[in-house]
Amino acid sequence: MKKRIKKAALIAALGYCSVMGLGFGMLRAAQQTRRTLYGGTPVMAQITQQREETPAEIALGGGEWRLQIPQPELSGAVKAADVLPPSMGKLLLRLVFLFDSAACQTAETIGM
Repeated sequence: MKKRIKKAALIAALGYCSVMGLGFGMLRAAQQTRRTLYGGTPVMAQITQQREETPAEIALGGGEWRLQIPQPELSGAVKAADVLPPSMGKLLLRLVFLFDSAACQTAETIGM
């Protein structure tokens, strides 16, 4: 019985080590790919907006791609929803109020 327990513990330990080695190897390969593709700059999405009346800009891939997103016109209902404290309800209200105008602006931008 003790022999079985030792064998099971050894198999479990080797399995754990191999899974951890594979995971760290994948992370290392991803880091090397990031260095090769982007020159070491962080690969992330960053949203910037200078002023409220200017469109927001999304930078992807460490600044390699830049997209400008037009802001929909805010109605009175959206401004009223902004008064609420930060919560999921506030975000859902904004989504409901801005859905139509954002969809129209996106279709115009794409050219549909």
